[in-house]
Amino acid sequence: MSATKVFVITGANSGVGFELAKILYAANAKVYLAGRSEKRVLEAIQLLQNDVPSSQGSLIWLPLDLADLASVKIAAEDFLSKEERLDVLWNNAGVMCTPTTAKSEQVMFWTLSLGYDLQLGTNVLGPYLLTTLLYPIMKKTADTSPLNSVRVCWASSITIELAPNGGIGMDDFGSPVFSNNKLTNYCASKAANNMLASEFGKKCRDGKVLSVVCENKSLLLPFRSQSCSYADTCSVKAFNPGNLNTGLTRYLTLPFLGSIVPRLMSLVLWPARYGAYTELYAGLSPDLTIEKHVGAFIWPWGHVGYLRPDIESSLHSQEDGGSGKAAQLLKWCDREIKDFI
Repeated sequence: MSATKVFVITGANSGVGFELAKILYAANAKVYLAGRSEKRVLEAIQLLQNDVPSSQGSLIWLPLDLADLASVKIAAEDFLSKEERLDVLWNNAGVMCTPTTAKSEQVMFWTLSLGYDLQLGTNVLGPYLLTTLLYPIMKKTADTSPLNSVRVCWASSITIELAPNGGIGMDDFGSPVFSNNKLTNYCASKAANNMLASEFGKKCRDGKVLSVVCENKSLLLPFRSQSCSYADTCSVKAFNPGNLNTGLTRYLTLPFLGSIVPRLMSLVLWPARYGAYTELYAGLSPDLTIEKHVGAFIWPWGHVGYLRPDIESSLHSQEDGGSGKAAQLLKWCDREIKDFI
């Protein structure tokens, strides 16, 4: 891999993002590790440099708090002041099952209440703003790069199988509806990323940038239904190996088990590096093309999967027989980030 290629990974100081950064750095890439904590990111950079001392690449901290849209704008401006190209953006970072009382920084314009649900802000709106702000430089990079090589990768999860009907609830004003159940909210936020990968991907297609979504952060849901006759990809393994041992489960609790759940799950989960293989495939595999794979859902450890029929319907307009929820969500996101563009 040429060291001239430039990559951004959000949440790269630990878990899947860290392992992805290690693989790219070992291939002499220039990698921006985007994250909130200077201490944690710099410690991660030191570990990576120690692990791969022969690398001719570079590792750079990009300060970023996805729960704060002002921080996202500053991060994008910081990156754009330093670079003239961006080959792949991995929207890897996210939070899971945070308390429903936890909020993002910004006021929700449509209700004037104090902050978005933290999972909505961190997993959906923050990555969307970052992608929107960095899209022009990706489009510019695509103009002088091989077709299909410039990409944006969004993070989803097998837990979208537990998402509400259509993936995410929308009210009569076209705004997402989140519940008092933190797991349901997480599942909805991941399904929303499938929608953004598809809908924003239509714009990306025009700029020769491929937009796909990865399944890489999952709860312990080991089996997929064999009754999924709606998908030609169901002939692949019913067993889902995408359950990863990362810090994402730190907020997860279950009745009678409490906070011991993450420790129990760590005994049966795959190492985070396996999730990095999925993201690597999504970001770099020549198998994926703009012609065929805009919004494609990439399963572990690197093949194209399928969506639940009602979520798939959300990706299509009502004129095309779908529900049009993806277009509604994109319109809402555009409305919410307009003061930061």
